[in-house]
Amino acid sequence: MILNSLGLRDFGVFSGQHIIDLAPRTKYNRKRPIVLFGGLNGAGKTTTLTAVRLALYGRQSMGRSISQAAYHEQLSEYIHKPNNSILPPCAAAVELAFSYGKHGVLNEYKVVRSWEENKSKVIEHLEILKDNVLLEGLSFDQLQSFLSELIPIGVADLFFFDGEKIADLAEDNTNEALADAINRLLGLDIIERLRADLSIYLREHTQDKLPKDISKELKNLEKMYKSNHDEYEKYLTTSQDMKTELVSLDAEITSTKQRINDLGGAWAQSRQAEEIRASQIIAERDKAKADIKDLFSDALPLLAAPKALIRLIDKLDAEKQTKANISTRKELNKHLNKLRKVLTKNLGTDNKDVVDSSIDDAFKKALDKKGDITIRHDLSDTEFERVRGIIKTYAPQQAEQLRKLSDRVESLEADLQVASKNIARAPDQSRLDDVVTELEALQNKKGHITKDIDVTRDEAKKSLRAAMENLRRLRDLDAKYSKAMSHGKAVELAANTRGMLSEFSEKMKQRKLATLEQEFIKSFSKLARKDDMDIQAHIDPNNFNVSLTDAHGKIINKKKLSAGEKQIYAIAMLEALGRTSGRNLPIIIDTPLGRLDSKHRTKLVKNYFPTASHQVLILSTDTEIDEDFYSELSPEISHAFSVDYDSKKGCSEYNEGYFWRAKKEYDNAT
Repeated sequence: MILNSLGLRDFGVFSGQHIIDLAPRTKYNRKRPIVLFGGLNGAGKTTTLTAVRLALYGRQSMGRSISQAAYHEQLSEYIHKPNNSILPPCAAAVELAFSYGKHGVLNEYKVVRSWEENKSKVIEHLEILKDNVLLEGLSFDQLQSFLSELIPIGVADLFFFDGEKIADLAEDNTNEALADAINRLLGLDIIERLRADLSIYLREHTQDKLPKDISKELKNLEKMYKSNHDEYEKYLTTSQDMKTELVSLDAEITSTKQRINDLGGAWAQSRQAEEIRASQIIAERDKAKADIKDLFSDALPLLAAPKALIRLIDKLDAEKQTKANISTRKELNKHLNKLRKVLTKNLGTDNKDVVDSSIDDAFKKALDKKGDITIRHDLSDTEFERVRGIIKTYAPQQAEQLRKLSDRVESLEADLQVASKNIARAPDQSRLDDVVTELEALQNKKGHITKDIDVTRDEAKKSLRAAMENLRRLRDLDAKYSKAMSHGKAVELAANTRGMLSEFSEKMKQRKLATLEQEFIKSFSKLARKDDMDIQAHIDPNNFNVSLTDAHGKIINKKKLSAGEKQIYAIAMLEALGRTSGRNLPIIIDTPLGRLDSKHRTKLVKNYFPTASHQVLILSTDTEIDEDFYSELSPEISHAFSVDYDSKKGCSEYNEGYFWRAKKEYDNAT
């Protein structure tokens, strides 16, 4: 298969008509396989991959579980929306031309998928040309089936892929994707269909010869099997529809949460706490203010006149000294009077004046009243010390307490302002009630749907088990009587062929899986960063589970691989599948190097891109395929396109060339 060209009309970020040449070009007598697309994020390079998948698979390109309504909604979104356009486009189209060989015959195909909006409805059209002849007489579904049979979606998923998402292959615990790919790519599904067809043929040609009771039992088993399988399919469809609804519901929940945030919901959630905090702050502030008031009713006001307090203390000290002097003089006079009496008695009254004069002269200084002041307060010593303590110690302590209380009040006022602002930011609960109620309803609905999915899945398993049991009984009964009741050469050959196909399918599966294991080891070893990584791979033929072991036989847990290693694992598996199948399919890789480190990138550029396929479309940014990697790949590059976005026009366009390389450089490249 060769992709020849891709056409876009008003698709995505592309305005008008664009035709892109995809076919590898011959340079110096050699076809170069790589077509390189370069574009910055958001420019539209991924649109190339999207358009190819959409052209081939329509609704299936967006996932198995997407509803028709969601698909049409996405198609509507794909119609280009130009900036400031009076008459925006109401239709879009993708066109893919490719060559496809089958049974030694090469045919040219062109697929044109278009759609238009008509009264809020999307109408889709599909046309297929084979060798320039329009395929007529086929319905839309028949045309789509034709494409799906030509290139099954399960195959394309593994050849047209997003480099960042392909690592999911390493995390697919169900192995559904790998099993489907192996069966389709290796042709095992064809064998199984042939066996089923032969079984139908045998039943049709032997039941008429069977005893009536056996024939009736076979028919009942067939009926029961069909009923059970139909139930299984119904449950499966219901489950998928609910999963789709769940995805839509998750989007609604996210949107509703954002609306709550936009309305100040984050503040609303903390409003009650902020209100409690504000109340606590106010109570603490008021207590501090009351304490300050108490200070002013105590000794604190004394500090308002510090100079007067100093004078008062000095006055009190002087009064205390005066009182002490008076007391001393009084006591001294008492003793001096006694002395006068004794001396006068002993010396005679005639000497009284001399005694008095001598005593007065001797104690004149001690009895001097100079320095005494008027006593106004007449405080006791205890009272004096209390007053001194209040002025010298207690009042300054209250002043320090006042400073601390004032600072605390100031801090609390600041905290109160912050809390008040937070409360003010929160909307009224009434504004949020409806949205919060809506969110709760959505979350409850999600819970119910999730539960229903589990129930539906269980019912599907029950129906499938019942179907398989009836199928087993049908096959056992069929095998028991078909041989005995066979007649005619055709029936005999059919019976022999059916048995042979089972054996052939099993042996072919084992042989192909053994080849696939070896091809995977080769691919993984050449792409892995760890050069010393010696691994072995085993694929279980029953469930297609891939087990990796190291050189010591220890199992390697795929979940513990890095994101880059998972991507390398997936790419190695894809390359191994391609080589084992022998199919010549092109490869399209979007964002191939995003998760890889420098060594993994180098390995991929050197050992994978040049030999991955006869046609390799790489959709890259300038940081993935940079100038060094470009230089490494240049001998294998056929041509390249730069996807450039014009912000003024609001659209992108393809220009031949790759970032720093102009078109003429490709034409002259060696």
